[in-house]
Amino acid sequence: MQLATFSSTQHHDFAVPGAASAAFSRLSGEALSHFDQISMDLSYTRGARLFTEDEQPKSIFVLLSGRVKLSVTSREGKTAILRIASAGDVLGLSAALAGTHHEVSAEVLEPVRAQVIRVKDFVVFLQKHPDASKEATRCVLSEYQTAFSNMRRLALPTTVAGRLANLLLEWLNERARKGHKEQRMVVLLTHEEIAGMTNTSRETVSRILHQFQREKLIAVKGASLTVLQPLALEELAS
Repeated sequence: MQLATFSSTQHHDFAVPGAASAAFSRLSGEALSHFDQISMDLSYTRGARLFTEDEQPKSIFVLLSGRVKLSVTSREGKTAILRIASAGDVLGLSAALAGTHHEVSAEVLEPVRAQVIRVKDFVVFLQKHPDASKEATRCVLSEYQTAFSNMRRLALPTTVAGRLANLLLEWLNERARKGHKEQRMVVLLTHEEIAGMTNTSRETVSRILHQFQREKLIAVKGASLTVLQPLALEELAS
């Protein structure tokens, strides 16, 4: 019997139905008015680059909808995908605040709508509004926690199955944080891109996903993937 699997060549939504609350959306009064004045509501098509590694930051991006792939590339040309940013995330913030070059590249995976603020305007905005500075601090801390999670996913599981299990649980936990209780998700990434997130090959990703299906750890139907045994995946990921 042939097992169903999501497409390894087409992109699909990685489901987070309903937009998350965008960063800085809880501001009020003068701070909110100032934020609206300095931000531009822009749209980007699939494949667009918001910024690239080693580029000096010009703007920060508050995602309102769509998905963005954050990746790094080695000198040998090998690309590792660190995470997929979605609605509510802020991109380019840490580099802008630190005055350093971007450490990652940000590429649009599906049409994106974002509030875009020039760095110099944003710095003045933070200096003027303490509540905005607190929100920026919260966003940077969240970015740090995400970076730590990325490191754990790539470094701690000793097997590819463990890294893939960790990634599936990461996606599931992200959905839970955004208020979605169901354990079904729709996969945006191709098998090749998932391989980039788990430091392996596309063929190995396909093989292990099929293995997970045979062991009834997950169920796959078309583009839909449901986690059936999260505890078993946690054992593999530990």
